[in-house]
Amino acid sequence: MSSKAGSLNTQIIDLPVRFTHHNEQAVLSGLPVAASEIIYQGVMVAYDPANSQAQSADPAMAATAVVIGICPETVDNTTGAKGALTVSPRACIARILNDGNVTAAHVGTRLRVVDDHTVGVPAGDHTDRFAGLNLGLDNDHVWVLITPESAKRGPVQVAITSSQNATAAAADLTSAETLANALKANYNQLQTDFVALRNAFITLGSIGG
Repeated sequence: MSSKAGSLNTQIIDLPVRFTHHNEQAVLSGLPVAASEIIYQGVMVAYDPANSQAQSADPAMAATAVVIGICPETVDNTTGAKGALTVSPRACIARILNDGNVTAAHVGTRLRVVDDHTVGVPAGDHTDRFAGLNLGLDNDHVWVLITPESAKRGPVQVAITSSQNATAAAADLTSAETLANALKANYNQLQTDFVALRNAFITLGSIGG
């Protein structure tokens, strides 16, 4: 979950994007901060369009929330209702803390949110909340491209374990017991594949969890 500790020494390379307007007709510019939420300077900010609110990036945040940038200054809405304060996160390349599992093998891949200022290797299932694209390692930190596009859900790779012709092949077996065991094994593989496909659709946001 979010550390709520802040990360005041975050190093960033600014991109020419700052999310200053959720709705240009609104009285306050910026994205409405969630109720009872504090977003510290230097941490990753996620925006949830389904609930129209911004918050610190958190692995337990709603599946519809997407990390969109870094918070330029602390916004303390701990005593306010949703939207009482707003935040204008910056899309950027940020030096984010490595949880210790990201290696050179993960350069060029997307990383998951561990907490609001830490990234790690995705689990590869519907629990992943992406932080952005890994551009390179820097001691115990990672340079991460953080934009709505680089943190969006998907694509997801699914390994299929069942065989397309397994049932037809099983029908050729002479022993009824062997046939039954072969059909049972393929049925179990199909169940595994179904769960994998379901998790992939959840990760992509195509279906609910």
